[in-house]
Amino acid sequence: MLTPGHVAISYLISQFPIRSKGKLSSSDILFIIFCGNVLDLDFLLPPLFGYPGGIHHHFPTHTPLFGIILLITLFLLTKNKFSSRVFFLAGLAIIGHLILDDLGYWIVLVGVDKHTPTSPQILWEWPFNFSNRKMSLLTALENFRQHPTTNIDIISIYLNSKLFVVEIITILTAIIFFTKNHFRIKASNS
Repeated sequence: MLTPGHVAISYLISQFPIRSKGKLSSSDILFIIFCGNVLDLDFLLPPLFGYPGGIHHHFPTHTPLFGIILLITLFLLTKNKFSSRVFFLAGLAIIGHLILDDLGYWIVLVGVDKHTPTSPQILWEWPFNFSNRKMSLLTALENFRQHPTTNIDIISIYLNSKLFVVEIITILTAIIFFTKNHFRIKASNS
């Protein structure tokens, strides 16, 4: 999934109703959105070595273990700024990011689409399957060598996939929630 979809799902996660806890501040929501997107910083690494950014899903930085390490690090750095509720939602946003990245594979697996990845994008049990992660990355690199693609090629394939439809629905849902909340806040301030 692309960044707008990750932003949208992270925003929706920040809106999970926990009535007794009160509303989240804008900085809480932005932190949750940041956590739902920070894993994609590894997208910048492959182009430095002549590969499309799309293979970043095969890196150890796109694993639940890395997400946990990242969340613990962010907690230690900002524990006085955010509540435990915010960190819980931030953790959900990180896991949501990984689920959405792997959703294309699951859609192909059940036969709904043929335009998205034919192998898992996220190896959930890493590092306990280090050899699988290494093989996954090597296969992706070899596939690129045999069939060179650019990020534009990958995006073109993505735009024709069912996952893109899921992303559009997610974005539209987030826009509806945001707009509804905006007008609710504006009405309560009047």
